[in-house]
Amino acid sequence: MDKSVIKPRKASLKLVLIEWEDSYNKSNNWELISQMEIPQRMICVSVGWIVKETKYNILIIPHISDIYNKNSLGTGLGSLIIPKSAIVKQRKLKGITFSS
Repeated sequence: MDKSVIKPRKASLKLVLIEWEDSYNKSNNWELISQMEIPQRMICVSVGWIVKETKYNILIIPHISDIYNKNSLGTGLGSLIIPKSAIVKQRKLKGITFSS
């Protein structure tokens, strides 16, 4: 089947780019507390479709299968839950939208 002729179905999952602050381990070695420094913020960026959202978290997935099947959305891969308190910036992206 030539998928360039068939259009993916439109729907309600929003495609977003999210910048978010992550925590990380500065060192795996023992250090003198008096010599520890405060590291820079670690800002990450993720792109995906919003699948679920609560008051505290947002769940996005970057991969969705079977987008040309009008009867079933298929499955998602690579789900990521981001605490809303960690979100620095969120932008809606233009692109294909899907229904769940």
